[in-house]
Amino acid sequence: MKTNIVVMSAAALALAFTATACSGTDSGGRTAAVSGASDSGSVTTGSVRELTELAGQNVQVDYTPLTSPADARKKADLIVEGTLTKVEDGIRLAAANPAQSPQAGSEETYVTFVVNVHKVLDGDARRVVGGKVYVSVYTDGTTSPAKLAALNPQAKVVAVLDDITDWSPSPAETVVRPANIPAGAPLYAPYTDGLWLQGRSDTQMFGVGVEADELPTGWKRAKTVNQFSAAFK
Repeated sequence: MKTNIVVMSAAALALAFTATACSGTDSGGRTAAVSGASDSGSVTTGSVRELTELAGQNVQVDYTPLTSPADARKKADLIVEGTLTKVEDGIRLAAANPAQSPQAGSEETYVTFVVNVHKVLDGDARRVVGGKVYVSVYTDGTTSPAKLAALNPQAKVVAVLDDITDWSPSPAETVVRPANIPAGAPLYAPYTDGLWLQGRSDTQMFGVGVEADELPTGWKRAKTVNQFSAAFK
């Protein structure tokens, strides 16, 4: 695992150190926090704002920004454009030996963003299984996948992804994939500033714990999913 994708709460500091050690690209950057969200009915309004706010609330994000499309291509395993079709149960971290460490990994909470891929912008298209990619997004655990799914207006997505199929958080922990992810499908997780969503009524794209205004100048001031995607062409 080599990305800045796994973002941790204070209670998960040990895993944050593990993720950084495995990363090699995540030793700097800034800290951001998103907290609170209104109950505005994102599906009926066609906006993905509330979904992204709830997914990112109370999560502190330390990351090194992707400086440009070229930087994203260099670091990512796969970059796709598509539609967020579902939000489902995510991976969990379990003790490698429950008898010795029954609480290992119990603090970490993830949901799965199921993205129906329309276009592979970079990487091996064969790594898209059944037309979909399964993206693990870290959350604070206070909002259920069902709640997030109810707020999904079938948002357009561009995702810069790292393959975490063989990721091992630590010798004491193992990754358990949920039943909703096919056994042969790779596990992916997004770079912090590489997951952007936009609903049909949104005039801008939204990230989970990040804002489009925070993108470096190498992204040519991309404010929408279409502009972010076009930067790869």
